Amino acid sequence: MPTFNYLIMPNDHTNGTKPGFPTPSALVADNDYGVGQLVDVISHSPIWRSSAIFVVEDDSQDGADHVDAHRMPSLVISPWTRHGAVVHTRYDQESVIRSIELVLGLKPLSLFDALATPMYDAFTSSPDTTPYTAIEPDYPLDATNAPRAADAKLSSALPFTSVDLVPQEVSDRVLWHSVYGQNSSPPAPGPDASPAERSRAHEALAAYRHGVPAKRLRALLAGSNRKADG
Repeated sequence: MPTFNYLIMPNDHTNGTKPGFPTPSALVADNDYGVGQLVDVISHSPIWRSSAIFVVEDDSQDGADHVDAHRMPSLVISPWTRHGAVVHTRYDQESVIRSIELVLGLKPLSLFDALATPMYDAFTSSPDTTPYTAIEPDYPLDATNAPRAADAKLSSALPFTSVDLVPQEVSDRVLWHSVYGQNSSPPAPGPDASPAERSRAHEALAAYRHGVPAKRLRALLAGSNRKADG
């Protein structure tokens, strides 16, 4: 087994509510189950005692919560972590990188991770090697969006198959409606949400309401995404 492995679980991006595709809830459940299965396999293997699994969210800054756009959930899974603990110490992405470097005995790759606070409060000196068994989701993983699902027509016009092209505010709206219904009101983006990303969302919705064809809408979003990144 290589000393370091990097995995991406992509299903949390979902396909919106495009008819015939898996529902957002099914894809999120599948993603969570995939993480659980990974931990299951590792924790039942001979390498478990010397393993640490760090889980972070992709693009958390684009889905701002009610506190701040820079918050993200993070998990550290290992015999050497405080099982079940909720750590309130302020860490960031560089803290995750620095913690991994310390576990592997690596020197910092840059000034940013060199100055980062390692995630010491997540760990313990008394290991618990009890293995974990993945919990199968209650939500049906084969559930698909109905033809009249909330925002089905909008989802069909959006490029959900291309990572990061759909503006986060639009994606959040579709996901909210998929759970709470078409007539529900999604919360506004939280503090410090990206102004450029919000502008992309408004442009996309305006173009959709004016009947811009799906192919042209995809091109519009691709262009605005490049400008936002630049």
